[in-house]
Amino acid sequence: MIAHFYIMAESFVNNAAYSLHVIEDKIKRLAEDVQLINQYKDENKVYTNYTDLYPQLFYGGYTVGDFICEPTKLKEEGVDRDVINAMFKVIEKSEETSLTSAEVISELLNWNDDNNAHGLIAFHNVGSLSPESQVVYGVDSWYKFKRYFLGEFPKDEKYFLGQCEKYFPRLTFHEDNIVSLCAIFPDFSKSVVKHLSHLNDVFYTYKHKSFANESEKYKLFSAECSLDEDAAPKDSNSAKEKLTYIFKDNKGGDKKVSCYPHLRLCKSDKAGDTKYYYNRIYFHEGFADVAKGNILIGHIGKHRD
Repeated sequence: MIAHFYIMAESFVNNAAYSLHVIEDKIKRLAEDVQLINQYKDENKVYTNYTDLYPQLFYGGYTVGDFICEPTKLKEEGVDRDVINAMFKVIEKSEETSLTSAEVISELLNWNDDNNAHGLIAFHNVGSLSPESQVVYGVDSWYKFKRYFLGEFPKDEKYFLGQCEKYFPRLTFHEDNIVSLCAIFPDFSKSVVKHLSHLNDVFYTYKHKSFANESEKYKLFSAECSLDEDAAPKDSNSAKEKLTYIFKDNKGGDKKVSCYPHLRLCKSDKAGDTKYYYNRIYFHEGFADVAKGNILIGHIGKHRD
């Protein structure tokens, strides 16, 4: 799937609700994410309508065009060099389009399928548009956009797992997942994406916090993420051997890892399906010497017993 992102020119208008510091942070984050998007430019495109964008009064009385056409003047007048460079990177890494924001909204935002998804990059939430079609800087990242459409259009197991490896940067997946996914695919693709998002975005921070015990940690995590069923720090002892996987450490050696904790995938994505399922995501919280400390995903699929 190719994701087409259109920078919404109108959202660059200087908003009285934002301080210059907030605007600086937003443009720096946007520049960083545009660079990330370009790492996978075969499946991510960023478009800018220069005619619409350049006149927008963006920062302290300066237009976007001032940042691109008169950077030396802005530096002499005290504008942060990093902010000027960030704006330049955004323009440099995007492709020119003649489409206006209004045309994108009316003609493209509802064009989403296995091969294409369309969205707007904006500085603030546009209330009249669905949140899934917006990448809002300072609030959410483009990862959320990519994950949403991965759940909607998962294609096949190989494609799905490959996308997970790209868009859940704090998770590392064992190769066996390509097999275990087959048993629940594609009826649980949205559920898998949702739970992996919780691991990547929320549970990852729990690694650096103190708790009375493991049970408390997983109970608090489950409550924070409003999981359908509580996550668990371990499974039955009889399952431990089946849940041990080989991951490569930073020196290229083999490391046996018991992916004992798990999230419960108890509801399918199918509308009207009330059946309770015993599917799981088995993982390990990670080691400093394996995959940069990422959470290690050993098994996504049926319950192992």
